[in-house]
Amino acid sequence: GWRPERWSLALVVFDDGPIGVIELRGERFAETRRFETGSWLAAAAQGRGLGTEMRQAALELGFAGLGGRVAVSSAFDVNVASLRVSEALGYRRVGEATAAPRGVHRRTIVCELDRATWERRSRPPVAVDGLASCLSLFGL
Repeated sequence: GWRPERWSLALVVFDDGPIGVIELRGERFAETRRFETGSWLAAAAQGRGLGTEMRQAALELGFAGLGGRVAVSSAFDVNVASLRVSEALGYRRVGEATAAPRGVHRRTIVCELDRATWERRSRPPVAVDGLASCLSLFGL
């Protein structure tokens, strides 16, 4: 179901085997330059900075690679670790929403990070190879 107007790119994260997934999503991205990230990291891999690293890599792809202006992320209000990653990367809380995984409504915290804030922050180098030939898939 990939279309330039609505896309979702799931990337697998490896550390001696697969340990997580981070997804970038864009709806009308070419117009809005807004993208969302969502991730999952195996419990055994948590607490080692890998969640932060995988989000940094995804943000570099979204901002530097695709020309995004705003990144959006949300986490359940009880997912303190994910919210701390967002805060550490410069996101600001902008609202609340609800999600109903398995039919149970739960509160989520919505956070945003703008490109200017991202560019001002120190971050590790990230290399993105082969993106130019794929830009039309993102509506660019």
